[in-house]
Amino acid sequence: MTTVFESMSSSKMAGLIRRAKQRVVLAAPALQDETAQAIEEFWKRSDGKNVEIVIDCDDEVLRLGYGDIKAIVRLKSVGIPLRQSTGLRVAVLIVDEVGWVFSPTALYVQAEVHSDETPNAVRLSCQEVDRVIQRLSVQANEEAKSQRDILGPEDGRDEQAPPLEVGSSEVSRQRIDSVSRDLEQVPPVPFDVTRQVRVFQPYIQYVDISLRGCAIERRRVNVPQSIMEMGAESQVRDRLKTTFDLIERGGAISSKGLEDELRKIRDAYTRPLGKPWGRVLLRAKRKEFDEAIEVFRNKVAEHEQRVKKELEKHLQESLGQVIDYYQSIVVDNPPALLRGQIMTAKPTKEQARNWLEYELSRVFPEPDKLISAMCLDVHFRDVTFETLNEPGFGEALRSAFPFVDWDKPFNEFNAAKEKERGKPEVPANDTVL
Repeated sequence: MTTVFESMSSSKMAGLIRRAKQRVVLAAPALQDETAQAIEEFWKRSDGKNVEIVIDCDDEVLRLGYGDIKAIVRLKSVGIPLRQSTGLRVAVLIVDEVGWVFSPTALYVQAEVHSDETPNAVRLSCQEVDRVIQRLSVQANEEAKSQRDILGPEDGRDEQAPPLEVGSSEVSRQRIDSVSRDLEQVPPVPFDVTRQVRVFQPYIQYVDISLRGCAIERRRVNVPQSIMEMGAESQVRDRLKTTFDLIERGGAISSKGLEDELRKIRDAYTRPLGKPWGRVLLRAKRKEFDEAIEVFRNKVAEHEQRVKKELEKHLQESLGQVIDYYQSIVVDNPPALLRGQIMTAKPTKEQARNWLEYELSRVFPEPDKLISAMCLDVHFRDVTFETLNEPGFGEALRSAFPFVDWDKPFNEFNAAKEKERGKPEVPANDTVL
């Protein structure tokens, strides 16, 4: 009994076409070179007749792995007519009087199926072949029109034959050359690589998180040497080394609270795998992570507004602390830089204060410059073939997320690698990296 549901691959199409006696009609997004070679052979033995090919000659189609540019060039070079159907994603193959409609395989997503246990094609009946081919084949369409002109329409049917529905224009040499150039400039990623990477893409994502410009309490200024030469003690001295802390740590505008909260978010949703991978986020938790980050961004914005409002006051307080401490020291023991600028042996308190303010104002920053770069950076990176194949990746991932069942993705990953090597698939209970 003839089956209805079958598999259809490039190698199977090639075999069917090599046994063709009357005609070969193929409509598909594109085709692989193995199929094109069989079509070329049939074309030559049928004296350049009875072959019709409809494709979507587009670089994106070929990047997805529906076909190979070499196959298109091969057919065009021997003179086989190629017709364009932009956006075509279903496929039809008619060999002699037998036909199939099938879902073509995008090699970017998966390897071609070769077993009828995983069908991707439906065999057409004779009536369905006639109905399809009149809308697909130029020759069959013209024959149907000629027959109607001779015999007239049958009762209850339209007076005109159905029009062609796909492949209304020719695939020009210019179009093929343009697509070839695009593929040369930006070559497709090898499909065996993309399929291996796709195994882990639904599971994990690398993420880099950093809070920039908020920790103004870590900002320091270089204290002028003229001031540093004068000794110091007390609370100010603890902050006066070769630099001076602009803002007191733990104060009202310190970023410590923000940093602590961001650390909690980072620890709750991500795990460090170490070099070269960095931190990893489970994609299943991406929505929760994004929501937490959005709430945190609002807090960063609130912190920025609070800092804008209070920073100038804090800077003036810090500046005043240094001036207050050193004012009497400058009066009693004025540095040479100041003595050369006054008429008396010692400066007044006002002169000492003005000199200190002048010296420090040159190193103290403007408030706007301190808060101009406050932001939260969150960068996501997808897994790559190189990082997945780094030694120790499996162990690092299992150690970072011990409560996740990693057997399924690892087994699929190893099976994909073994398929490309032409080896048997790894058993379901065996994990190899």
